[in-house]
Amino acid sequence: MREKIFDNLMGIQREMRRILGEVSSLTSNPTALEDALDDFWHPRCDVFQTETEWVIVLELAGMDKKDISITTSDEYIRIAGERILPAPNCQVCYYNMEIETGKFDRRIFFPIGTIDRENPTVTYENGMLRITYPVLPVVERIIEIK
Repeated sequence: MREKIFDNLMGIQREMRRILGEVSSLTSNPTALEDALDDFWHPRCDVFQTETEWVIVLELAGMDKKDISITTSDEYIRIAGERILPAPNCQVCYYNMEIETGKFDRRIFFPIGTIDRENPTVTYENGMLRITYPVLPVVERIIEIK
């Protein structure tokens, strides 16, 4: 009984994260909902689909590609890592401090449509991480009426 309750709660948590991810993509500040949930910063991200590709673009300026981790599950792709900027060697008084540093984590839920999750193309150039998944054609089959 206790295990079933725990499984149900975990299912609810997964569904809430999926819904928050979808709602987050519609707001003017898409990371606001994610920021409230954890202690990581969340890089800015564009997700869109063309006729042939499902595309994710993340802004990760100042990062070395070896410091970026990409993993997937059945439900989402997770991009994580840590950005550390060199500190000045003297006492500093900041007037403005907007560049996020430290650990980051971003999860993007896969679309309901059909994409080839096994064969993404990943490039990292000029601080922009681009991940593309081929969109699979919709295959219809004929069902014979007997």
